[in-house]
Amino acid sequence: MSIYLIIGFVFLAVFLFSFVLLYFLSRSKDPVHLRLKDLAGAPKGEEEEKNAIPSLKGVSKLLGLGSEQAAGIRTLLAQAGYRGRQGVFNYYGLRLFGALFLGILSISLSLYFHLQPEVVALLTIAGVFVGGCLPWFWVLHKVRQRREQIRRSVPSILDLIVVCVEAGLSLNAAMQKITEETKNSHKALSEELFLVNQEILIGKTRADAFRNLARRTGVDELRSLVVMLIQTEKLGTSIANSLRVLADSMRVKRRQQAEEAAHETQVKLVFPLVLLIFPELLVILAGPAVINLIKTLMEMAK
Repeated sequence: MSIYLIIGFVFLAVFLFSFVLLYFLSRSKDPVHLRLKDLAGAPKGEEEEKNAIPSLKGVSKLLGLGSEQAAGIRTLLAQAGYRGRQGVFNYYGLRLFGALFLGILSISLSLYFHLQPEVVALLTIAGVFVGGCLPWFWVLHKVRQRREQIRRSVPSILDLIVVCVEAGLSLNAAMQKITEETKNSHKALSEELFLVNQEILIGKTRADAFRNLARRTGVDELRSLVVMLIQTEKLGTSIANSLRVLADSMRVKRRQQAEEAAHETQVKLVFPLVLLIFPELLVILAGPAVINLIKTLMEMAK
């Protein structure tokens, strides 16, 4: 009984420590908290630097990561739709919590069922590994899901941009209008276009804003759109005609991908047909004949 109490206290202590650490880190980065300090006349200079939002380099040092690895994790989280400032902290905090939780749970269950020490060690390692990898697989799933949503939305958004540009709106005004109109039907891409508008408003060039869009999403169609818009801006050609041609090519590509998937379905259906459906049909069709044949042979043997 004492071993269960010790495991419970260790788990509770680790959980409280992780919660308090993440709470204070997120509190120090809370923009409302920082703004209230400014309004209250908080001292500046060195004190402001201490309370400022930690940079990506500070995050990587705290987590024991290289700056490139931390930047890669931040980009991956942005592609999944998690763009919070403490996203890297939360991600690694969840991995740590999952590893500790499943590890302690594996130890507790192994001791409860009185398993061998080798089995206990194996289950503990498996629990720690699975608990640490679950957030990673969840983020990868969200990245694939969000990329597919954006990919499906690109041709429709391009058509709307063409209509707005031909109606006399500038490209920035057209994106702003489309962001407001498609925030429910094409939510993911609408959010990305909103961020592009915000970056342009704060002073970034249109080319840099579109490059950040392609980097945040990781969608090939948006990379093609970015390249086309940058070349159109440099060469001075018509944006509407270029967008129309790009939208048509994306529709053709999507139709080809759908046809390819339809042809692959025929091949994929072979395995369940042979392994799952054909044996049952064989039993149903040939079973009565086999039973009658056995009965006839037994009567002849008598």
